[in-house]
Amino acid sequence: MRQRLLVAAAIFMAAPPSLLASNLAVRVESGGQTSVKVGPGAVVPYDVVGELSDNLNQGLAMFSIDLTFTGGALVQANPPATSPMVNFDKPAGLTNPAGYGGTPIAGVLRQVGGAQNTINSFLAPYPAGTVITGVAQNGSPEVLVDGSLTAPYKVGTFTLTPAGLMANVIRTGETGTPFWHVDAAGTGTVTPLSVTVEALTPSSPTTVVGQPVSLLVNAGPANAGRHYRVLGCVTPGAPNRRLIVPLRNDWYYKFTSQNPNSAILQNSDGVLNGSGQATAIFTPDAQFAGLTVFHAFYVPGVSIFVSNVATVQVTPSPLVRK
Repeated sequence: MRQRLLVAAAIFMAAPPSLLASNLAVRVESGGQTSVKVGPGAVVPYDVVGELSDNLNQGLAMFSIDLTFTGGALVQANPPATSPMVNFDKPAGLTNPAGYGGTPIAGVLRQVGGAQNTINSFLAPYPAGTVITGVAQNGSPEVLVDGSLTAPYKVGTFTLTPAGLMANVIRTGETGTPFWHVDAAGTGTVTPLSVTVEALTPSSPTTVVGQPVSLLVNAGPANAGRHYRVLGCVTPGAPNRRLIVPLRNDWYYKFTSQNPNSAILQNSDGVLNGSGQATAIFTPDAQFAGLTVFHAFYVPGVSIFVSNVATVQVTPSPLVRK
């Protein structure tokens, strides 16, 4: 299958990288961050940002990269809509047959990217663009690719990782007559995007006796309308393997199991709304003073969904001076 893919570099020939060759560093971001927290099933936008290691060139001529997400299969990235990256896409530039957004193969997105018309082609339908210099030069990082992924319906941390990078840079002094000479670039630092999926989030990590804390229950849209149950414990350490949720079987666990929707843990048992969400409210009394309280929820059924553990540190009520 991979042999059927066209690597843009094949017709935009470059000399092998030398010891002085520029390197292309790439990082994957979402909202400008390389680490994000989202709910199950959330759509996560991402950008692949590239920057060359030096200015001993005239910017990118071509690049190709593979993307892998440990949380599931990827769909094609978006074709570029603005300059300068539109010059790397057909008809101005050249891409693999599936397009600039890459070819999905077994969940992996192969050969995302394209090449500028450095051979000054004018006979074929494409490439037919004019070369833009200075793309992704050192000090001027460029968004090479943008797309989106869907977070899995499973709590944990997952990574969107770039690999298989190939790139050419325009040689210094080139003017495009009769064509633009290019050199192969090496691979610089590669920074993946970390996506942490959380299903239970407290409104505050700390509280005092008598002060309520909201616990946002988020099982994602696919679980809308299903029943949920929030449970808790106050004993740290490895969870009891016999329990559905990752908690310890202590006195508070037994209390939340036997007393759903109590004054201490309101709305702990109910039905998720149309977005797969609900809000439980934890209001600690004096017996929780000085304790770290752990909560988790599950959605029963044929496909059981289990949340992460959310912690709340409870301190005694502040003394009121007369």
